[in-house]
Amino acid sequence: MAYGIPDEDPTKKEIIDPPDVLDQKLDQLAEWIRNAKHFIVFTGAGVSTSTGIPDYRSSMNTILPTGPGVWELRDHPGAKRSPAVRTVSLVKAIPSVTHMALVELARRNLLHFVVSQNIDGLHLRSGLPSSLISEVHGNSNLEICKNCHMKYFRDFQTRTAVKNHDHQTTRKCTKCSSTLYDSIINFGESLSQQEFDASFEHAEKADVCLVLGSSLRVPPAAYVPQRVSERGGKLAIGNLQLTSSAPLAQLNIHALCDDLMRGLMAKLGIPIPDWELHRRVRVTIQKQRIKIMGLDVDQDIPYTLFSRARIRIRQGTASKYESKQLTGQESIEHKIPVNDSTVKGETS
Repeated sequence: MAYGIPDEDPTKKEIIDPPDVLDQKLDQLAEWIRNAKHFIVFTGAGVSTSTGIPDYRSSMNTILPTGPGVWELRDHPGAKRSPAVRTVSLVKAIPSVTHMALVELARRNLLHFVVSQNIDGLHLRSGLPSSLISEVHGNSNLEICKNCHMKYFRDFQTRTAVKNHDHQTTRKCTKCSSTLYDSIINFGESLSQQEFDASFEHAEKADVCLVLGSSLRVPPAAYVPQRVSERGGKLAIGNLQLTSSAPLAQLNIHALCDDLMRGLMAKLGIPIPDWELHRRVRVTIQKQRIKIMGLDVDQDIPYTLFSRARIRIRQGTASKYESKQLTGQESIEHKIPVNDSTVKGETS
C-alpha cells in the first residue's frame, strides 16, 4: 500500500557536489552502466521539476525553479510560491533532459527498465516504450477498462475529482461500452499487482540501479532500489537531499537531475535527443462511415489527438459545414451521405 510518510529529517538542506567530485562520481557511474547486464532506473518527482511540475518535499529555500514542495507548503500555512516561480500543469509539461536521456539509453539497449513513482505521464510522452516502464502510482493521462483491459491515453487528466476514490471517469470503453477508470493510486490504496510485480521482477535481475529525484520514503515502491542493494547490486542515488537509503548506496550523487544526466551522457559519449511529439492517425472507411483515430506511436493504444473537427460536405456547387467538439474522445466518426458527395475535414 502507498502511504505518505512525514518528513522527520532534522534538516532539509540541499547539497550540490563540487564539479570535481561530481565528475569523479559520474566516471564511476558511467563505468557501471557500460559493464551492466541489467541496468534499471528508479525515478521520483525530481526528474520533472525542470519541466515546471513541483515536487513534494523540497524546502522553503530550495534552489529548484518550481519553488517549495507541495507538502512543504502544506506544512507552512499562509506560505505561497513567489510570483517568479514557474509551474505548469501536468498536461502542459514536456519531457525534460532527464526523460530524453533515458529514452536514448533504452534505445541503445543500455537501460532495461524504469520504475517510476510519478503520475505525470512524462516517461511515456517522452517516447519510452510502455513495455519498459512500471508506473507504480498510476498515470494521470491513462484510463483503463477493467472488463476488456483496453487502455486509453488522454491529453487531459482523467481523474474527475480529487476526492474521487471509486476512480470512475464517467467515460465508456469504445470496445465493450464498460465504464472507464483512472489509474491513479491514492495514498492508502494497494498498488496495481501487475506494476508491482514487474518492478520487483526487474529488481531481482538488476546489477545496477540509478535512483533519480526520489526521497525513497514512500513504500512499497521505495523498496525496489533497496532490493537491488540487498542482492549485491550497485546502487547510485541522485538527489539534492540526503535520503534514508543513502547508507545502502555506493554512490550518492548530489546534483539536479538534468545536470546529472547531461554529465553522465557526456561520459558515455551519447547525445541527448530533443523531444518531438510522435502520433499516428488511423483512417478507416467502411461503407458510408469514415473514422479517424489518434494512436500512440509505440503501439495501437487510442490517444486523444483532436479537440474539434470541422467537416465540409460538398454536393455539386453547394457546401455545408458540420462542427464537432471532440474533447475527451479518441476518434472522429462521421456518416457520409449516400448521395454523391465530397467530404473534406479539418481537425485541431
